Amino acid sequence: MAIVKLLHVFAVFIWVGSLLTLSRLLAYQAKEPADMQLKFGKILKRMYVAVDLPSMILTIALGLTSIVVKGVNWKAPWLHMKLTFVFLLIVCDFFVGKKIITHSKKPIQGRGRRFKVFHSLAGLFFIGILIAIYIFKPAA
Repeated sequence: MAIVKLLHVFAVFIWVGSLLTLSRLLAYQAKEPADMQLKFGKILKRMYVAVDLPSMILTIALGLTSIVVKGVNWKAPWLHMKLTFVFLLIVCDFFVGKKIITHSKKPIQGRGRRFKVFHSLAGLFFIGILIAIYIFKPAA
């Protein structure tokens, strides 16, 4: 069980780190000329498909494995808080992924401020997960 938890934490850090990196790079991509944006977009798409999506899937799979093997009190408020923030992080990830795939084919219009918002939201959701685990979860 300890190895599953270790792998889960490792996958979470890779997933959240790649999401934060990709959302920030997407904002930087908007500042480049159109021809550079297309090249940059292809690199971001590769990073999303090769790093972000697999680590997200691994995180979810290992988290579900932990819940099934360990057995969790489904009425615990900290678990609902954690799962809510995880859901919001998944939604944020899919939005960033959709924008990466869209903008790997056509240049971004504007200055990229909306992508900085998703960078901030991803960080806040991750902090919410940590608060749920380390502050609201009772010691076992």
